[in-house]
Amino acid sequence: MQSKLVQLLVVLACVVLLGGVVFADSCPATTLDNYLGAGYSCGINDKTFSSFQYSYSSNPPGFGIPAGGIAVTPITTPGNPGLQFSAGWFASTSSGVLEEDSLIQYQVNVNPGGNLITDLSLSIGGVGFTGTGAVFVDETACLGAILPSCTGGQIVTLSVYDSSAGSKLFDEVSFAGVSEVSVAKDITIQAGTNGDARLSLVTNQFSEGQVPEPSSIALFGTGVLGLAGLLRRKMNR
Repeated sequence: MQSKLVQLLVVLACVVLLGGVVFADSCPATTLDNYLGAGYSCGINDKTFSSFQYSYSSNPPGFGIPAGGIAVTPITTPGNPGLQFSAGWFASTSSGVLEEDSLIQYQVNVNPGGNLITDLSLSIGGVGFTGTGAVFVDETACLGAILPSCTGGQIVTLSVYDSSAGSKLFDEVSFAGVSEVSVAKDITIQAGTNGDARLSLVTNQFSEGQVPEPSSIALFGTGVLGLAGLLRRKMNR
């Protein structure tokens, strides 16, 4: 009887510790179209990524990159998870495709017990231009709430680019820890009047604060076992 009581207390403690925590399936390495759709979410480490949206356009129309043409690769670096988007964005006056534009949106939530997000970074790779060509990636992020309204949250912006006016391939912003970040990134590739531009990689990463020591769970378990022992001694009196 006493042994069963101890086992029951341990089980109940585990339920209290983990109860209500539902983690999404791991984010897959696939194309962006598989991330779209109401209710879709996936996980990287202790973060859940969801509410993916995508739109695109081009000048002239008909040459934009569809969601199925953008590969998504999860970044599982401990303490700095994120997503990398890759595609063959390209514009040139010689081809007649003067501009391509892609808008990617999604949100990131910290799972219960996870580490708060304290830094957001944006970077580009496989980028280049000639003549009047230019690459711009502008990102708006809402900290602690959801775009587009960002009610109750804080708006921050990041910008990276490569053109005759200069080059900036990495940008980041640090902030007090939040459990939710909503982002919208506008990717623009322009040929200008006489040139070309290309881009193949766009990366977002969400840095975390100090990782808590695993000993906290062990201490919780030790406390439960101690409580069970105390109850057992009382029953023996």
